[in-house]
Amino acid sequence: MKLPRGSMTILALYIFIHHMEALEVGGPTQELINSICIESGDYELCKEIIHKHLDTKTTNLLDLTHLILRIATEHASDTYVFIGNILREHPDPEETTGLNTCLTAYTDETTTFLKVRHEFCREEYERMIIDILSTRKILKRCRTDFQIPLNKKKLLIEKSRVMKILITMSAVSGYMVKNGNGYLLNSLATEPCFFNDVNQLSNILISSL
Repeated sequence: MKLPRGSMTILALYIFIHHMEALEVGGPTQELINSICIESGDYELCKEIIHKHLDTKTTNLLDLTHLILRIATEHASDTYVFIGNILREHPDPEETTGLNTCLTAYTDETTTFLKVRHEFCREEYERMIIDILSTRKILKRCRTDFQIPLNKKKLLIEKSRVMKILITMSAVSGYMVKNGNGYLLNSLATEPCFFNDVNQLSNILISSL
């Protein structure tokens, strides 16, 4: 059953950012966000995702790209855990093939985005773009056309839609970094480029097997 467009956006926001408070931004920061979100496929959801995760009212392209890549990694990992839980609850053979395919896809999404973040930190932007674009093909492997409870299926479909939007956001901001928009790249205090969450994400993937 197809949800109305408005309901899909509400569901996405509940899945992804319902527990956070939005930070109001304006000026150059909002213009930068707009330039990314206008290409995302869902302008309002893209804007909400960024606003909910920003911890400052001003940012630059490098910091914003770093943030988007982190959000994409965490969403892929969270979806992996979600699928793993469905597998444990519904281990029927007719369901497990499709679910296992999706589980593998989101494992690959998570590990690829971790790689992308390392490439971003090493300023290997050409390689970073190639790997971001590869995640689109990975996501297509999770088709969600298998029999599981309808409420779980709707959530999985929506999680995949959000993942697709995050991939596009990553690609757009990545291209902007690669093309070297100087005034957007400058920062007085760029976010440190290291990952406190890498081991945590790896442990989640391992413990969910």
